[in-house]
Amino acid sequence: MKGLREFEIPYVGLKVGVHKFEYDIDKKFFDHFEQSLVHDCKVKVKLEFEKKETFFIANFFIDGTVHVECDRCLVPFEKGIFGDYVCYIKFAEDPSKMQDEPDVLYIGREQSVIDVSQLVYEYVNLCLPIQRMGCEKPGEEPQCNKEVLKYLNAESKKKSKEADPRWEALKNLKN
Repeated sequence: MKGLREFEIPYVGLKVGVHKFEYDIDKKFFDHFEQSLVHDCKVKVKLEFEKKETFFIANFFIDGTVHVECDRCLVPFEKGIFGDYVCYIKFAEDPSKMQDEPDVLYIGREQSVIDVSQLVYEYVNLCLPIQRMGCEKPGEEPQCNKEVLKYLNAESKKKSKEADPRWEALKNLKN
């Protein structure tokens, strides 16, 4: 991808052993990815790139904050994230014909660099929790948008009052 050259590792000139890289990820990084869940963040990615004789091991250590929206009321908030991921990089004659394996990336022998930008993108997204409720703090009252909560409560009460006829028929089976 254009503009992400700093994520290209020229492995041809590297000696066998561990090499360390650090990346500061922010809004500019995620602008390169369409339909990203993350639009702004301050994340530090540390990469330990180990070159072996016939393959590579990439250990990613991710730590920082991302700006996301509350799933309940859509209020934006900062969410702390962290994660550790390992990716094995192997050579293949035709990488497009290789069967997808989790945590394995295949590259062609003719390549002289390994682009880790897609891996960084995916791993940062994997750090996001499934539910993002930033307005809830333990032991405190939820700080969600009161107007949205009022609307949601009204809708749920309306639905609970309307009885589904299928359930009514099933209640008769109890007797």
